[in-house]
Amino acid sequence: MIPFILKSDSVALFPAGKDPILIDVDHFNFEMVVEAIRAGKFEEAVELASVKNFLAKVTGGSVSITEQGVTYAGEPLTNYLADKMMIFFKEGLPVEHYCHFLTNLMANPSMTARNELYLFLEAANLPVTEDGCFLAYKAVRSDFKDIHSGKFDNSPGTVLFMRRAEVDDNRNVTCSYGFHAAAYEYAKNFMQSDGKMVAVKINPADVVSVPADYGNQKLRCCRYVVMFEVPGAADIFKNKSYMESAGEPLPDTDDRSYF
Repeated sequence: MIPFILKSDSVALFPAGKDPILIDVDHFNFEMVVEAIRAGKFEEAVELASVKNFLAKVTGGSVSITEQGVTYAGEPLTNYLADKMMIFFKEGLPVEHYCHFLTNLMANPSMTARNELYLFLEAANLPVTEDGCFLAYKAVRSDFKDIHSGKFDNSPGTVLFMRRAEVDDNRNVTCSYGFHAAAYEYAKNFMQSDGKMVAVKINPADVVSVPADYGNQKLRCCRYVVMFEVPGAADIFKNKSYMESAGEPLPDTDDRSYF
């Protein structure tokens, strides 16, 4: 047992041979610290009470978040992701998924791809999964095959993979070789009247490029997992004037994703 003082708005822990740890209700893990103490898990309470140690535990020690900012391997980060992590951190929201995301992103062998992905995430505002990947969307045929070639099955549960070297990494080539995914609104514009839309999970390490057209709302990657069909996506065709009312031009069939 580790000596402690538990109040409704604060906790003090006194681990042997270490400095006392004092936290209040504004602390990132306050509720979890209280639960750990009540369960008699004092070592866990000490870890949770130290934000730095807690983040090091879930990210392998590469990511650190403090009031001063976000660092990876000791280097400060100043970008969209770092800003998002700081917002979550200061509001006491779970941030581990972003830490995992950052670790995965840094495994991407291309610095250019890493920087371009920030543009996509900011434009598309897509969810990050617990394992540090993210969800994007893809319009497919009624049989779940890709629209352009009809060769690739995008049924839920399918994993699609190609060699990274086969994916065009030039962002200025807006439609080229590689697996494509996009923001929801962008993908919706490519749906066929009898088509479907699927949500796909992409590891940041597998992103190759973010084409410069259409506000950075689509990307090319070398691997993704089809998670589920998006319900109701085909409802846009119930209103034939959808494209005009949304202010969007009908998509050019020559500009469809290659895969």
